[in-house]
Amino acid sequence: MPKALILGISGGFGAATAEALRAHGWQLRALMREPTHLPPHLDGTEIVCGDARDHDAVWRATEDVELIVYAANPSNYRWRGMALPMLEVTARIAESRGLTILFPANVYVFDPADGPIFDETSPRCPQTGKGRLRLAMEARLERAARRGARVIVLRMGDFFGPHAPSAWLHHLIRRQASGCRLTTPGPSAMTHTWAYLPDAANVATALIATRDNLPAWNLFHFHGHRASLAEIAAALQAISGQPVVLHPMRWWPLHLLAPFSPLARGVLEMRYLWRCEIHLDDRKLCEIGLTTTHTPLGEALRRSWAMDIEQGNAD
Repeated sequence: MPKALILGISGGFGAATAEALRAHGWQLRALMREPTHLPPHLDGTEIVCGDARDHDAVWRATEDVELIVYAANPSNYRWRGMALPMLEVTARIAESRGLTILFPANVYVFDPADGPIFDETSPRCPQTGKGRLRLAMEARLERAARRGARVIVLRMGDFFGPHAPSAWLHHLIRRQASGCRLTTPGPSAMTHTWAYLPDAANVATALIATRDNLPAWNLFHFHGHRASLAEIAAALQAISGQPVVLHPMRWWPLHLLAPFSPLARGVLEMRYLWRCEIHLDDRKLCEIGLTTTHTPLGEALRRSWAMDIEQGNAD
C-alpha cells in the first residue's frame, strides 16, 4: 500500500487531499507541530512530530513514502522570509529520494490585464509581493523536477469546502438570527473562480495515480466553479430556505491595522482579486481525460455549510 506524507494536514487542501488519498488506498502520515490539531475525520493517520522547516524532521517523515503533499503555509500571511526556506527543505529531500511532490498553486502569479482566461502557457507576471513569492516557489519546484523529483502543480481559485476554516468564503458567510449575511469584498455581480476542495482533491489524486505516465514537471489548471457572490447568495438562500443579505466589506479597519498586522497587510495586498476576473482554462486536464467540476455549486455549498444550514432550518 503506497504511503503519502501530508504537510499541512490541518488546512483545507491538505485535509481534503488526505481524505481523497485514503479513499484510494493510500496510507497517510502527517508532519505536525501540534498533533492535537489533526482533523477528527482523519483519525488513524500516522503522526510524526516536527516542523516543515526542520530538515531532519522532514527527512524522518519521508522514510518509506512515495508522495509529499505540500499544503503547508506560514500562518497569518507571514510568507516573507519563511515560505521559500520551508519549501526548500522539502524540495531538496524530494530530489534526494526521488519523491513526487503535489503542490497547490493559486492565481497570484497572473496579471489580470492579461486575462481574464489563463491556461498553463499564459505569462506569469505577478503584480504583488505575494505573487512574486509564489512564482519563486513554482520556479524552485521546476528545478526540483530537473534534479530527481517529480512535481505535480494544480492551480486553483479560492478554496471552499467542509473542512476549510481559513478559506475566504468561510469568513464571508455568517449566520444571523434569521438567515445569513454574505460579506462582499468587491462587486457582488463580478464572476469569481472557486475551487470546491473535495473535487480538487479528487482531481489531484487522479493525477497522482497517473504520475508514472507524466513528465517530471507538471502544471495543470483546475477550472472549478465560476460564480459571483450574488449567485452564491442566491444558491445559499435556495438550499437553506433562509434570506441571505449581501453586505459590503468595510476595508478601512484593515488599513488601520496594516502597520501592525502582517495579516491585514496581506489581505489588503490581495484586494485586487475582488476587483478583476481571473479564470482558469482546464483544457490540458480534459485532454488526459480528467474533468475538474463534479459537484454542482448548490450541493457544494450545502456540504460546506451543512451544520449551519441545518441549524438555520431548525430555527
